[in-house]
Amino acid sequence: MEFQTISVREFNQYRKRPDAWVIDLRSKEEFEEVHVEGARNIPYENLEVYQKYLPKDKLFILYCDRGSSSLMAARELSRKGYRTVTVVGGIQAVLQNL
Repeated sequence: MEFQTISVREFNQYRKRPDAWVIDLRSKEEFEEVHVEGARNIPYENLEVYQKYLPKDKLFILYCDRGSSSLMAARELSRKGYRTVTVVGGIQAVLQNL
């Protein structure tokens, strides 16, 4: 299964989908400081532990700080059958475009 990268503009459309879960892969502290409304926090280093709780019928929109961790996570999850997209530029790009 493939994943795709999406722009901030596409992110704003994707996150309105009823089957979408927005996942913030940054640390708990970074998440508490600022995050996208409605996002769930699963730090990248804990993703493997939590993935068994992620339903495969959802679309996971992943973001991190600048995009590299979410790219790796999207690749890993898509190989295991999850539908994933990753936000180019991470939360830094999102915050610049609010």
